[in-house]
Amino acid sequence: MEVHGSINHDFLPSWLKQIQPDDLPEVYQEMAAVIGVQATVSLAQNFAGTSVYFPKLERALLNLRNAAIRREFDGANVKLLSRRWNLSARHVRHIVNPPRGQRA
Repeated sequence: MEVHGSINHDFLPSWLKQIQPDDLPEVYQEMAAVIGVQATVSLAQNFAGTSVYFPKLERALLNLRNAAIRREFDGANVKLLSRRWNLSARHVRHIVNPPRGQRA
């Protein structure tokens, strides 16, 4: 992803630490409440005037979980993995040995 310019740390004066999320314009308040005022200002500087889309995190985490299951699989530990990951044994087998058309 292309970053639009670098963060201008000179723009983040010491008084910024005293600002509360509610002091910011409404469009920034929820973000500032989650990641902090300074991080919100940095993001606003980098992405000002652009639309930023955050895809659902679940899909990326699902892929990471499946990769971890494949790494842990030793050929005989399907039941152990199904308990550890709270999945059915059938689902674990599908993850470690997907149908031919779905292999990565």
